[in-house]
Amino acid sequence: MTADFSRNTFDPRKHYSDVLLQQGRVQLDADWNEQQSINAHRRERLGIDVVGPSGAPQDDPGFGLALTADGSDLTITSGRYYVDGIACDAEPGQRLAFSSSGDNKALVALPRADLADFRAGQWVLLNVTADASQMLRITAVAAADGGFTLTLAGAVTRPPTPTSGSFNGVLRRITTYLTQPDFPNPDFASAAAGANPATLALPKGLYVAYLDVWQRLVTALDDPDIRESALGGPDTAVRTRTIRQLKLLAVTPPATDAPACGTAFPEWDALTGGTSGALSARAAPSLGQSGPCLIPPGGGYRGLDNQLYRVEIHDAGIDGSATFKWSRDNGSVVTRIRGFNGSTLTVDSTGPDDALGLANGQWVEIIGAADELHGRPGQLIQIATVQPATSTVSFAASPTPIDASLNPKMRRWDGAATVVPAGGGGWLDLELGVQVQFTAGQYATGDHWLIPARSGATASVEWHHAAPQPPAGIVHHFSRIGLLRWAGAPAGSLLTDCRRTFAPLTDIPPALHVTGISWQNDDVLQLSQFVAGLSISMDGAPIGQYTVNLDPGTGTPVPTNVALMTVSDNSMVVSVEIPTPVPNQPANAQPALTMPVPVVLPGNPISWQAKSNTLLWVPSPAAQSVVNALSGGQARVRVRMKGNFIWGDLGQERLYLDGEVRGQPGLSASRTNSLRTDLAFPSGCGRRYSDFESWFTLQLAATPVSLRSFGLNAAVLLGDGALTGQVVLASVAQSAVTVTLSASSAPAIPVVLNGGNPLTIPAGQTSASFPITVSAPPSSSVVNVTASVPAIPNSQLTTTLTTNFTVVVLAVGVSPPTALLLAGTSQQFTASVGSSGVAIPGGVDTGVSWSCSGGSVSASGNYVAPGAAGVFAVVATSVADPRRSAQATVTVRVKGKDKDKDKEAAADKTVRLDKAVLAEKVSDVVVRPAVVSPVIASPAVISSPVILQRSFIAPAQRPEVGPPPPAAPEPPAPPAPPKAPGKTKGKSKKGG
Repeated sequence: MTADFSRNTFDPRKHYSDVLLQQGRVQLDADWNEQQSINAHRRERLGIDVVGPSGAPQDDPGFGLALTADGSDLTITSGRYYVDGIACDAEPGQRLAFSSSGDNKALVALPRADLADFRAGQWVLLNVTADASQMLRITAVAAADGGFTLTLAGAVTRPPTPTSGSFNGVLRRITTYLTQPDFPNPDFASAAAGANPATLALPKGLYVAYLDVWQRLVTALDDPDIRESALGGPDTAVRTRTIRQLKLLAVTPPATDAPACGTAFPEWDALTGGTSGALSARAAPSLGQSGPCLIPPGGGYRGLDNQLYRVEIHDAGIDGSATFKWSRDNGSVVTRIRGFNGSTLTVDSTGPDDALGLANGQWVEIIGAADELHGRPGQLIQIATVQPATSTVSFAASPTPIDASLNPKMRRWDGAATVVPAGGGGWLDLELGVQVQFTAGQYATGDHWLIPARSGATASVEWHHAAPQPPAGIVHHFSRIGLLRWAGAPAGSLLTDCRRTFAPLTDIPPALHVTGISWQNDDVLQLSQFVAGLSISMDGAPIGQYTVNLDPGTGTPVPTNVALMTVSDNSMVVSVEIPTPVPNQPANAQPALTMPVPVVLPGNPISWQAKSNTLLWVPSPAAQSVVNALSGGQARVRVRMKGNFIWGDLGQERLYLDGEVRGQPGLSASRTNSLRTDLAFPSGCGRRYSDFESWFTLQLAATPVSLRSFGLNAAVLLGDGALTGQVVLASVAQSAVTVTLSASSAPAIPVVLNGGNPLTIPAGQTSASFPITVSAPPSSSVVNVTASVPAIPNSQLTTTLTTNFTVVVLAVGVSPPTALLLAGTSQQFTASVGSSGVAIPGGVDTGVSWSCSGGSVSASGNYVAPGAAGVFAVVATSVADPRRSAQATVTVRVKGKDKDKDKEAAADKTVRLDKAVLAEKVSDVVVRPAVVSPVIASPAVISSPVILQRSFIAPAQRPEVGPPPPAAPEPPAPPAPPKAPGKTKGKSKKGG
């Protein structure tokens, strides 16, 4: 890790568990870092011991793969996965609200400005209803008011309602192979071209999908949030980030076996084998005398400063071709590149001083985030000149520019790329007595070794190893995620999940479980149902995979996986208990004592129904003969499944049946007011395997018909429309059953059941559905619907069931119903949504949406008139039932000009009326008939309040505020002189 460390003192072979500080002592970074290394080492060892080499928690397994519908990418599920004890998290995208009109646009409203992490080429999962989702690719992103607009590769599917206009939903971003945050521009990706994003470009063949996990150093240059702005933004501590990259490795399929998750591939062995090269370090030894009068040169480290030397592989390869570089400061002298301008680069800083800065003639590496994440070396180039005043660095040749989004950096090295000698070579001098020696082997870019050198009395190199050491990093951890057999298109391709899951230590062990049965335990089962078969639902397939040798005579094993149905008549036993006399029974015993004897009923081959996840046991003809020979009307049948002989293989894990169930009280469907022993599903008692057991009474004669349930698909109907009712019988109909339907409502509304026809349940069925239609209801109403089957003599079974639903007819009102506005002024409208007949049930939205034919109206009903005169409508539409709406009429007038005397006279008269009314309101508080002053007296008598749409009253026109003066007789008003057409008395005021 290229940071300013003093040294790395962690050594797992010393088995240190804690680093303890002492009072009054010097504190060094190495002590703190060693404690962190101890904790990380312990954490990873614990993860391996508990989880194994790799695995995912059952409740939150991450990094599951799936092909997109067009095969252009691989989706990666969110969740967690452990690789060599290192937790790798794939976070789900944040759910954001969006609106659409059913086209390929989605307008996303952002709660914060820093959430706009969307770009072309990414995928989003859209939900417009709770049970329907759609995955589309982003082709363009554009900023919008309060958010941004996504242009998608397809149209957004419209929900059932509303049928027109815009609708809302939620979306979240999906991580895919091509859009991994830690692996930009991955392998097997086509180049993006304009608006066309990159796509998966795989040649036909077999691929191993795997996780590559390693630790990357992150400094303040990579993440500015590390700096503390309160302290001026200094470079303090650094961080390590867990990099988890999902990669694809092309492998050669085996010639004699179908590839599986555990198949050995030479390509995989080469990938995970790591590097074989190693390095030794030392201080230069003292040389012997070459003459009696010569002083031997001194050995050891000759530098005056304490340094941490770093030797790092630059170009990968074997000895003789691989190259290395070195730094006396652990490669910690680094700066961000601000811009490329030919052979001159602008950087953040050229360094604080000569020791930690850039200088002419030094070697630097220009590298970006993509190079680091792909494990590629950067551009190693020699500085020509450095200009600290302008923070520019010039080179003899122009380096290749790196995009600013990839965070380009410049790192100083004190030794340029040097070839690792073939065979490792002898001791190589770095500087000041520090020497290194390589071994023959394979080296990878990023392999590095740290060598502390200490001055002073010791003047030595701290290298406490007798043998050459493997690289200190970068350590890569690998785990297979899946196998992809790519046929060139999704059709014909096969993706195998190779993830291994585990349950928490406190959770039950993984096993198969029974989730339901087709009969009711401890109750009556009709003979026709028994003959049709017994169905048992499970949460996994009871099918195991085993390997056989298809050619034992040749001695050459040819392993082949064969699917084995682990459930048979030996592991699933169905028996009927037949009464027999008790041995040695007294001759005069009354009634005759009997005891049940179980007789095993053979069945046809048991089948597994993959679509319904059920086992089906059907009695054989021999079993039916045994049942037909029984008398007495009923017989007890028991079903047993042996948990230790029923299993299923999940990946490489074998799951047995944990079938034990607990009993609980249940109501009998065949015996009135009687309890039975019900079973609590799913099965399982926390063991690896256990037996399942159930019993029922087999009815050998016909039984009466009764209703078990009657229900509707909805409890509320908005206006006219249709619902669906369902009638369920307590047992299978032996013959066609006619169900009588009736409906009543209060208040009365027209209701039609099943189109006016009787409902028939066919023989062999247990249920039937029918439509309920309501047409043009005049008001809201509660509708009771009754279903009845023919009464059965001498039977107390329920033959009639009733249910109900509410019809809600919404009425929308707008207040005020009319308004007179000047152009550009506003009016607040309010809306009410009500119902006549019955109250609106909870859950029905009573909100409205606003619209208008001219001007604009806000979501709260605030209307702003347009700039032109006219009559406009402001409409409030019910959100719950868009068919219901109401409107207000708005008359908009435009204010006249000075030369328009007629309009000026009308405005003057309006002002005076307004003044008189306002004065009376201020004095009396309550509304009284307006008192008309002699100045504006007219033949018309004003006897009601005047409501004027005025936004301003001139000071001269405002009424005096205070108690009214004592009444005094007023002289009669002189008759008004005749007015000329278009003239008014007094001056006209504008803007009132």
